[in-house]
Amino acid sequence: MAGQVILEVVTGKLRGKRFVFDEHDTFVFGRASDCHIQIPQQDATASRHHFILETNPPDAVVRDLGSLNGTWVNGVKQGGRKKDSTPEQGDQQKYPEVTLRHGDRIQVGDTVLAVTLELPAICCQCNRGIPDSQRQYCAWIGGTFICVPCKEKLIASANPSQEPEPVRCRKCGKDVAAEIGKGPRGDYVCAACRKQAEPDPAALLHDLLQKGGKQAAAQVPNIAGYEMEKKLGAGGFGAVYLARHKGNGARVAIKVLLSKVAVSEDAREKFLREISLMKVLRHRHIVALLDHGSAGSAFYFLMELCEGGSVGDLMATCGGKLPLSQAGGIMLQALDGLAHAHREGFVHRDLKPQNILLDRSTEGWTAKIADLGLAKNFQQAGFSGMTLTGHYCGTPYFMPREQVVQFKHVKPASDVWSMGATFYNMLTGQTPRDFLPGRDPIEIILRSEIVPIRRRDKGIPKKIAEVIDRALANTPKLRFQDAAEMREALVKVL
Repeated sequence: MAGQVILEVVTGKLRGKRFVFDEHDTFVFGRASDCHIQIPQQDATASRHHFILETNPPDAVVRDLGSLNGTWVNGVKQGGRKKDSTPEQGDQQKYPEVTLRHGDRIQVGDTVLAVTLELPAICCQCNRGIPDSQRQYCAWIGGTFICVPCKEKLIASANPSQEPEPVRCRKCGKDVAAEIGKGPRGDYVCAACRKQAEPDPAALLHDLLQKGGKQAAAQVPNIAGYEMEKKLGAGGFGAVYLARHKGNGARVAIKVLLSKVAVSEDAREKFLREISLMKVLRHRHIVALLDHGSAGSAFYFLMELCEGGSVGDLMATCGGKLPLSQAGGIMLQALDGLAHAHREGFVHRDLKPQNILLDRSTEGWTAKIADLGLAKNFQQAGFSGMTLTGHYCGTPYFMPREQVVQFKHVKPASDVWSMGATFYNMLTGQTPRDFLPGRDPIEIILRSEIVPIRRRDKGIPKKIAEVIDRALANTPKLRFQDAAEMREALVKVL
């Protein structure tokens, strides 16, 4: 029920083309073959990758990608580089992002795209989505929808001679009309049931992020019977905490993510259904998801605790990179876990050294893939806000090219690229692309070539370099198609 973003070409050679977005997605405009709208090559007004538009309905943001002529929004030029500068020099400028409104016009040369933002039908009283089939029976209040049950309750409350219908707690069934008073009479839980319920993780997240580890553990609220001990790390959407079960003393990691946008009940239920599938994914090289839940705009995940931290932490203690003798075993174990996920139909989407954790076993340290499916589902649900055009740009260092142009349709081959980039980073301390200061990371992903790993370090064995370089091919069909195929190739050369 998030609404829709609609783009329609209203002038130019491609007039009549229409694109509808009903979930988080990207749209690239330019002359290159991988653009969603490809302008003819002879059209000098457009660059190869001219602009990117990111949608998270009903929101949309457009960003110029260092084009020569700029991107015009409602007659105002956005971005663009000087005529005597190269694309590389243009990349080093800062280009503004424009939040689009209903009725805006985007123009490049003779091509004009009209922007339509369609808001969802959500009852202004109970905040529940209204199905299309029921909209004709609904009323409007100040330009917003009100569903039939809430409309009838408002009519009843406006007539003093009519006895108002009882409003019952959805937990215990108690009549709570007196408790509510004249407030909104939608889905309601009485004060007694609220007191017995588990604390709201949204309030917990806010408290923890504000105060971090400075607050005593005894003063920090609990989630599902666990007592928070300390913060282990923080990221773009939330933080991870060490926690101990108050009953049996078991230690776990609790990851708390905070949505960047308002969370509708439909979106929440869909996201939690997708995450529930992750609980059955069990493998010795995958961090187990033990439980999960949500409240308000916060989502929490109880996960297996890995005592050794991340591979990124290990690299930091070893001078920024790892020797092949140490990295080889981690590579094979991580690929083993990822191969199992791929066989079960899961794609990670956010692989990097920080998402490979180390746990103690009888054989020493064991590598485990973490956050499997969390980033993918959180982004596709729209809870992450704008991840490419916003201030939080995911992890561009480990992002395959198609994740920009085919945002919704990442496949196992995309994970192969990210895993190849992770191994590249482990062995060299550098990334496959050169991310120079001041350059737009999106344009670097779309335009830059991959630096072969032996150009970074000639000491890396040629056969191992061939495996990693193949995993990093810009074209997905030239890579290993899944983690199992990549692991098999790596086993032979190790």
